[in-house]
Amino acid sequence: MRASAPGKILLLGEYAVLDGSPAIVVAVDRFAVARLVDQPQELSPFLAAVREEMGPAVDRVVVDTRGFAEGGKKLGLGSSAAATVAAVALVAGDDRERIHAVAHRAHARAQEPRGARGSGADIAASVHGGLLQVQGRPEDGPLAVRRLVWPAGVELVVLWTGTPADTPSLVAAVRALRDRDATAHGAALDAIAAAAVAFPADPIAAVADGARALAALGEAAGVPLVPRGFDAIAALADRYGGAAKPTGAGGGDLVAALLPGESAAAFRADATSKGMTLVTTSVTQQGVTLAEAGDPD
Repeated sequence: MRASAPGKILLLGEYAVLDGSPAIVVAVDRFAVARLVDQPQELSPFLAAVREEMGPAVDRVVVDTRGFAEGGKKLGLGSSAAATVAAVALVAGDDRERIHAVAHRAHARAQEPRGARGSGADIAASVHGGLLQVQGRPEDGPLAVRRLVWPAGVELVVLWTGTPADTPSLVAAVRALRDRDATAHGAALDAIAAAAVAFPADPIAAVADGARALAALGEAAGVPLVPRGFDAIAALADRYGGAAKPTGAGGGDLVAALLPGESAAAFRADATSKGMTLVTTSVTQQGVTLAEAGDPD
């Protein structure tokens, strides 16, 4: 038996989702694959946290996350969340509600020593797949999930900035802004949340608004939430009728661009000609899946 779980792109709602506002997250077709082996293994912090939830059966779980790297670089597509979900599913079976709850707790516990507990949006995407609006307070348990339909005539293009993101330091800076200037912090998060709410009605405009809101939060917090090279990507996306924004906590790593379907190929070609790095991935409806070891995905 093996279990697979997809990665994610957090499109909108970053930081605000930590305070209970909605976020938009989408599962992408990079998969963590968990399987059982004969002998106990050394566990990563995330699998060790799963063991605390599920017991010694986890000692024989190994998870392959090689699909989350490209050109020797690990991409910010939620490999730790996908690995956690796959490991839980392998032991717990195919009860998605239980998988979501256990994986949410375990992933949060493993993140605590780093001082940057996430929202759990990545866990939700890995469990359920597809395009989701998620909402709730992470400390209260798994986020509530509302399934959305991917917008017709719109394509997702993901680009690598070449700059890794230091999420714990970015989260710490945003928390420091909240402590010293609650009004500025609240205004920035309100704008980020508004973009997430607006996504179903006008996804491209919402992404553009979300990028501006994230930049404003970074300026108020004194940290570069918009990475170097982003402006060129955003300008190119705009030229083709689309919009782009940093994903997740910002600061580097990946940029998501939404393009009208008829111009996405031209955008990709132009971006490549300008030396921008495209990441080969696309939206997947597949959430966590259990299969016999010899079965195809």
